[in-house]
Amino acid sequence: MVKRKTTTDAGKATYKLKAVIDLGSTAIRMVVAQIHGDGSIKTLDALSQAVAIGADTFTRGRISRTTINDSVKALRSFSIVLKEYGIDLGADVLAVATSAVREARNRDEFLDRVYMASGINVQVIEGFEVNRLTFLAIRPVLRANAVLRKDRLLVAEVGGGSTELLGLDDARVSFAHTYRMGSFRLRETMDEQQGSEARRLAVLDAEVEAGVRQCRDAVPRDNSKLALLLMGGEARLAAQLILKGLNEGSLAQLKVSDLSKLAEKVLMLDIEQVVRKYRLTLDEAQAFGPALLTYVKLATAFGLKRVYICGVSLRDGLLTEVAAGGAWTDDFVEQILHSVREVGRRYNLDQTHADCVTGIALALFHAMSREHALGYRHEVILTVAAQLHDVGMFIGGSSHHKHSKYIIDNSEIFGLGGEDIKLASLVARYHRGALPRASHLDYGTLPREQRLVVSKLAALLRAADAFDRSHTQAIKTVKVAVLDDEVVVAPERPGEYAAEKRALAAKGKMFEQVYGRTVVLRAKRRQG
Repeated sequence: MVKRKTTTDAGKATYKLKAVIDLGSTAIRMVVAQIHGDGSIKTLDALSQAVAIGADTFTRGRISRTTINDSVKALRSFSIVLKEYGIDLGADVLAVATSAVREARNRDEFLDRVYMASGINVQVIEGFEVNRLTFLAIRPVLRANAVLRKDRLLVAEVGGGSTELLGLDDARVSFAHTYRMGSFRLRETMDEQQGSEARRLAVLDAEVEAGVRQCRDAVPRDNSKLALLLMGGEARLAAQLILKGLNEGSLAQLKVSDLSKLAEKVLMLDIEQVVRKYRLTLDEAQAFGPALLTYVKLATAFGLKRVYICGVSLRDGLLTEVAAGGAWTDDFVEQILHSVREVGRRYNLDQTHADCVTGIALALFHAMSREHALGYRHEVILTVAAQLHDVGMFIGGSSHHKHSKYIIDNSEIFGLGGEDIKLASLVARYHRGALPRASHLDYGTLPREQRLVVSKLAALLRAADAFDRSHTQAIKTVKVAVLDDEVVVAPERPGEYAAEKRALAAKGKMFEQVYGRTVVLRAKRRQG
């Protein structure tokens, strides 16, 4: 049966009706909302239908025909509601699925079937996108609660197939990781164990300990005070049971000892008892105990006596993204670049050189906007590449541009997807050395449009790097003039800049090849 919660809005403000749908491990959930011109969001309707997608995927590797039919039934009922609101299924609905669908061997069959039957196009999102949506969801909670902004904050959510861990320092994202440790995987490991109940619980405990150790090792070991914010349906249910309630969007604080007692109580019951006692579906009951134990172990691993739980979910992040029109906001980009600087810090990057080259590369990017016709997202990719173009020096000076590509490719940079990471790593790779060729790894397999993006951005970065050839930041700020046959870069400070001119003569060839103009360093002479 579909669970539904409805609110009405008697106001007459201008707004757009939008809907977001989340296909999770234990249920399919939808929120219908008004998106107002000022970006504010008013929830009108919330629907939920229990569907056992996660139980299928994480135990059998594929979604059963019965579960596919249950999903179709749920989405058809949602589509009827959407049509009642006059919401366009194609333009005004954002539907996503996480690991429960992503890891199913028959996911394409599932996605095609639900689209044909309901008209709702479901997008499968990766772990990095879940982390981004998590940040968007908790941002209002961070703004409203200073206690979450003053120390290092870990945000954890145990899902059916994975655990997402987001790290923030002073409310800025430092890292984001996804671990294959989910409540259904843990339950399966426990249920496969032969022997007494005590033995099965010991196996579950050891499995959680191993996963939590990975999470703990990802957090820098320094003297920073730490707080832990728990998300997810199991965490919210725990708060409701212990505190007798939790409002949407609110923040609750729980003693770890109370959470531990609840976890122990739940794990001592059989699944049918959990279903009856806590009024859960069978799948929710299977996930509840392992998720609670994971949260307790996480808190214990970091020596915490209390944890925070908030009443927001992935759907809040989806609504925030819909309200922003899918565009990267300045605040979100700030989080990306903070994460990038953390990567640089980890590899002892020369940050002053990186900042200098970034500034000049962006000056060239803005001046050449008509020629390259690239947008804000590409500006961010150029910034990431410029910041990390020398990060490969950590491995060695020889071929460090290739090492930089490797490090960027294998770093989890918050907010960037696989395609963005690949573009940034290739731009960094071509800041020196050979020009792009079809035979080069990764570059040759890109579509033509993306190959052009790499060439356009790499030409800018390559030229910009020449302006700090000596790594002394003799040239910090420049003015750029685009003429018919050349691009004149004028440093604000007078000087000879002989080393930079020699470097530019060599590194400016790619710029001339891509843009058909010679890039020239033209500085005023020093007086006297």
